[in-house]
Amino acid sequence: MNRLLLLFLCVCLAGCSSTSTTTAPTTMQENEQEQIKPRDLHVVALGDSLTEGVGDGKGGYVTLVKQYLEKREDVSEVFVQNFGKRGLRSEQLTDIITKNEPVIQKADLILITIGGNDVMKVVRSHFLSLTYELFVKEQQAFASRLDEQLQLLRYINPDAYIVLVGLYNPFSAAFPNISEMDGIIHMWNEGSKKVFSRYDYTLFVPIVDLFEGRDDILYDDQFHPNTRGYELIAQRIYEYLQQHEWIGE
Repeated sequence: MNRLLLLFLCVCLAGCSSTSTTTAPTTMQENEQEQIKPRDLHVVALGDSLTEGVGDGKGGYVTLVKQYLEKREDVSEVFVQNFGKRGLRSEQLTDIITKNEPVIQKADLILITIGGNDVMKVVRSHFLSLTYELFVKEQQAFASRLDEQLQLLRYINPDAYIVLVGLYNPFSAAFPNISEMDGIIHMWNEGSKKVFSRYDYTLFVPIVDLFEGRDDILYDDQFHPNTRGYELIAQRIYEYLQQHEWIGE
């Protein structure tokens, strides 16, 4: 009887040992699969010629950001709606937003470039009588509109990450008589950054440093970025997105 009992206990222990060693790896694999669930991303791009990609025949920074996102293990497919329009000023952006409300409602990420044409409007309207105060006044109006547009975007879509790409300075070469242009662009960017800081899930991406002393990354018109310029903008946007929980490390 003792031998039979001993044999029975050995069989039971062997069975328990086998169960514990085979189930643990399976559970770990299941946990890893649950952690990485590729998902579709919907991106909406709004704004001026930079969003349209003028100066690059490949779609500009928007296409490049899409490619960065598609390489991620946690992203299945990226769908992009690009509403960039050459010459667009901030006072016209609200109309673009309201006309495309159904698409914006589905967005996970909203990319915006706006403001460059507002600066140009000041230059063209007051070319013979330009003062720093004129730019300050227009920037304040721009910031007010930007704040209203952020409120509208948040009303349409409370959860999307909204990215505003800052201004760079191609104006000095075109208008060498405006000696304060670097300061004007800095003032403009700081105002936009301040507006964005008041909202959750928003990100201001500075790019002015990328273009300092770099005529080689401008298009033939010496105003828009060329292909390399857009590559640098896209890299900067993606680097900033990686620093936030929405996109991860």
